[in-house]
Order: sequence, then C-alpha cells, then structure tokens
Amino acid sequence: MGASEAGADYFLAPAANCDEVIGHVPDGLSVAAVGTFDEAQTAVEAWAADSDADIATCEDITAG
Repeated sequence: MGASEAGADYFLAPAANCDEVIGHVPDGLSVAAVGTFDEAQTAVEAWAADSDADIATCEDITAG
C-alpha cells in the first residue's frame, strides 16, 4: 500500500512474503514476485521494455 501511496506503478515483492501480498495489491500497482536478485533484475528489465510485460506474480507462484 505504501508503494502505491508514494506513486509507484511497480513493486518487487519477496516470493517468501506472497501470503501477505495476495489480496492486498492496490489497483494500478503491478507486483512481481521475486526470490533472487536475478529475478528482480529480469522483472525490472521486462517492465522497462514493456510496461505490460507478463511478470510472475504471487498468484502465479502460489497457484502451482
């Protein structure tokens, strides 16, 4: 919520915290679930190239 209030459009959430993220993402905030620095870098680079990039979310990783 704080990221959204601060004007962020994108947020990196630790995959280990996904249970706290699901159901609490404000409208307009894109959240990537990341477990490593490399995953975070990949998400940021994908968003930089395409603001609508398909990034792994907490819903994606908990559904498996």
